[in-house]
Amino acid sequence: MQTLTFNTGRAYTEHGQRIAAAKLESGPIVMVDIDRDIDYMFSALTMLTKAAIMWEYDHNLTIAPHDAGVTYDEYYAVLKQLRAAAAAVKGTV
Repeated sequence: MQTLTFNTGRAYTEHGQRIAAAKLESGPIVMVDIDRDIDYMFSALTMLTKAAIMWEYDHNLTIAPHDAGVTYDEYYAVLKQLRAAAAAVKGTV
């Protein structure tokens, strides 16, 4: 599973906006924003880059795990890993 972590620098909290995302083997991308306590799944067509993820995020182009053929057990297991990765992202506002 490929992963990406970054801080957008948006001033949602004193830590900014810490993001972690992963491209699943089946194709879709799971993203977590720990500072706003939200998570999303994006289409398999989305690239695992900061620019692509933020464009999808800002335009609310999300899909449900079941629509991507991902079980909720798999989805929640990935979210747990991503929350830990996002918490390690540096940066403050």
